[in-house]
Amino acid sequence: MKSSKWMFGLLAMMVIMTFSSTSFAQIQIQIFNTPSASEIGTNRNASTSDPISSGAGLTISGSIVANAPLTTTDLTITFPGPITSSLSSAGTVVPPTDPIRIEGQSGVFAGITTFTSVSYSNGTIVITLPGSGGVPNTLSGSFRLVGVRVDANGKTAPLAGTVTLSSSANNYLPPSPNTVQLISAFGAGLTAAQGAVSGGSNLGTMLVFTNQTAGLFSAANASLVLTEGFAFAWRTVTQNTTNLTAAPNSTQIRVTINGLPTGTTATISTASNNSAVTFTLLNSTGGALSPLTVQPPSSGSPNRNQVIINFTGTRPTSTDAVQLNFLLSGNATGITPGTITATATMVPIGDALDTSNLPTNTGGFPRFAQADVGPVTIGSILAANTTLLIPYAVRAGFYDTGLALANTTSDPFASSGGGATPAAGTISVYLFPRTDTGAGTMRTFTTSATVRPGVGLATDGTLAAGGTWTALVTDMWTAAGQTGDFFGYIFIQTNFLNAHGAAYIFDGRGFTSASPVLILPPPATGGNSRNSGFESLNN
Repeated sequence: MKSSKWMFGLLAMMVIMTFSSTSFAQIQIQIFNTPSASEIGTNRNASTSDPISSGAGLTISGSIVANAPLTTTDLTITFPGPITSSLSSAGTVVPPTDPIRIEGQSGVFAGITTFTSVSYSNGTIVITLPGSGGVPNTLSGSFRLVGVRVDANGKTAPLAGTVTLSSSANNYLPPSPNTVQLISAFGAGLTAAQGAVSGGSNLGTMLVFTNQTAGLFSAANASLVLTEGFAFAWRTVTQNTTNLTAAPNSTQIRVTINGLPTGTTATISTASNNSAVTFTLLNSTGGALSPLTVQPPSSGSPNRNQVIINFTGTRPTSTDAVQLNFLLSGNATGITPGTITATATMVPIGDALDTSNLPTNTGGFPRFAQADVGPVTIGSILAANTTLLIPYAVRAGFYDTGLALANTTSDPFASSGGGATPAAGTISVYLFPRTDTGAGTMRTFTTSATVRPGVGLATDGTLAAGGTWTALVTDMWTAAGQTGDFFGYIFIQTNFLNAHGAAYIFDGRGFTSASPVLILPPPATGGNSRNSGFESLNN
């Protein structure tokens, strides 16, 4: 009997506790979001909701459990980083056409129009949920928080926010779980490589020689491909907002070309992998790039080697690519061997907040932390030389080997636009002797004012454009500081292009045998698809 009374009392207490708990939890708060599938990892203004859907944002829902009076309660949403967009009531709205705002208020939340507080640096937004004025509330309701951007730089995905209530004793019940996913993944904004887009033409890399000073350049074309890091990384001014009103700028790419010879200009043409991908080219200050060229930087125009790609049309569900083609021209001066490269980064570049810890539009929106991709080699500058090979030469007894070497950079084709650039240069000779059992020690010399074997060299040791040098292996072996016999092969490198030669072995008594002089291709230059020949008259 005592046991039954105890059980009855326990049951009654549980019922009372259940009704008591319900009486303090009449509106169940829930938060929903369609997160951004992916954002650029360096984006200072990353979207916290699906950017493809206009008006997307965090939905706060209140479901009525039982009629009960409500007391005002603060709802705090904490984002995982600084908030980099601002309220429409802020002194400077960021961005001006797409501020943080409350939309779609209904039911119990119909009267919510303002924010209680926003801490941009701490990443928190406080919204006061309404009371019911002492009378029982009979409504459910919802509203959307739209336009919140966060600084994604340095973050790892997935990225989530938290939701808390200042009190659970005011007939509002906090959500469970109290987290909401904002960004599912991060990716790079772009990749860069030498090549061509689908359906495009790969122009290879530029090939420039140090003796080229004006007019025509050999293999002076190059192509660079920039590929989207993931679908919808690149967005237009309207795709960068949640209300279809243009943002200050699109996501943009800055391409910097380094290594162009002084005095040259690279003219740009463009292509993309789909007609829906459209863009304009801007200069380093955001103005129209006219003409479509880049040049080496100078003190007067330090950023004239940069071009900015401004997107006007992209595809949200596909990965896009852009091809930039370069054609080099101009009057080069002081060319030295090296490479021509391209680097790329998402722009505008800037900090998340200003010095007052407030969102800023200075420099553009959206903005990024600098993250250069590259450098990608799009050109090679090679020393102006020709390499020749005599596979077999001899100097022994009555036998000797004669060489005739012509500098044909002087030719009759200048008037037709295909002539070579006249240039004089020295000659380096590398003699590789054999021994009875193998290879001897290579000997070498370079012509100069004091080393001028044979006939035809100028007093400074150079072979003039249009000149011909003739010499015997006896002369060369002596110039290399050697005596005695020579059997072997000889490499010859001229400090000018378009060298041609003929060699012959003779004994001075009527025997003569021609020995071929091979012209070797220049060193590899990064796979220029157009540089398939050994030489060209316009080199």
